[in-house]
Amino acid sequence: MDHIKQQMEILEVGYRCPSNIALVKYWGKKSTGVQLPANPSISLSLGDLYASTTVKASPRTDVAFVFTLAGASKPSFEPKIEAFLNKIAVDCAWLSDYTLYIDSVNNFPHGTGIASSAAGFGALSLCVAHIEQLLMGYAALDGRVNGMDFWQRSSYLSRIGSGSACRSMYSQPAVWGESDAVAGSSDLYAVEMGVAVHADLSGWKDVVLIVDDGEKSVSSTAGHALLENHPYALARFGKAQENLASIVGAMRDGNVKSFIEIVESEALQLHAMMMTSLPYYVLMRPNTLAIIEKIWQFREETGLPMCFTLDAGANVHLLYDGKKDETVMNFVHNELLSYCKNRQYLCSETGKRPVLI
Repeated sequence: MDHIKQQMEILEVGYRCPSNIALVKYWGKKSTGVQLPANPSISLSLGDLYASTTVKASPRTDVAFVFTLAGASKPSFEPKIEAFLNKIAVDCAWLSDYTLYIDSVNNFPHGTGIASSAAGFGALSLCVAHIEQLLMGYAALDGRVNGMDFWQRSSYLSRIGSGSACRSMYSQPAVWGESDAVAGSSDLYAVEMGVAVHADLSGWKDVVLIVDDGEKSVSSTAGHALLENHPYALARFGKAQENLASIVGAMRDGNVKSFIEIVESEALQLHAMMMTSLPYYVLMRPNTLAIIEKIWQFREETGLPMCFTLDAGANVHLLYDGKKDETVMNFVHNELLSYCKNRQYLCSETGKRPVLI
């Protein structure tokens, strides 16, 4: 760790960090190390669905941190934040000298199929990394910490809180996990894909169709753990490596057909792994399948570039070419919202990175 200023001071910083949606899924962790992926993943940032977090670092009182959600106490969130800060304390020794006053809010509700932990831990980690830069006396976030630039450092820290959070640092498709297909890729932090996205696959948008807005019956942490003794785990990890290399090529070359096939196959493989673990579980719901079948039918009839993907839940992400926005949104309103709980849905552009607030 570089030299930290000795003079104690009050520092305050805030970041808005987008959530993201994985195209090739991260599911399963390595048995060694802290929060290391068993296979690489790639995602698109959801710039219009984000967490806004401010952190004020003051000379240490009798507590390590105080957390509020939109200004109100939220004790149920505190254990995860405490665990995160304890884990990064090895790398961020300065934390022992400060109390962090953390306030965070999402611009989307919890339980809606959007990675709220990715946005939240991403925003918190950006604040921590920025304060670290200030304490070291670096200007314009130009310092390197343990060989990492500011964005890598933020990605590295956020990974420890939420694996998928590390992919929220970049506007370009972000890759987390070692892969021969992406130069500089690492298990420790995410990197940008490294090649330009073809015009036919840039400017896509996401509609999140809310089938179920309740808490998942099985947490992601528990789901990842079930991969350790899963009979198909090694085959799945190998297939994810293949799919990542293929989707990088598809995005580079503008192969929309291949892109769609990989994205949808990855979503179904994720849920197949859940259904074939022990204990097994099913997170899709009848309306999940109905929406998928409607998307397939509409795509077959119109030839429009669109596809579905799923996270570890019942809700459906409809990814589509933003140039077809009016037609696709008419389809959403006329054909899909009847399958959504209280006709709920959320929209986002892709390809935005975090911003200082």
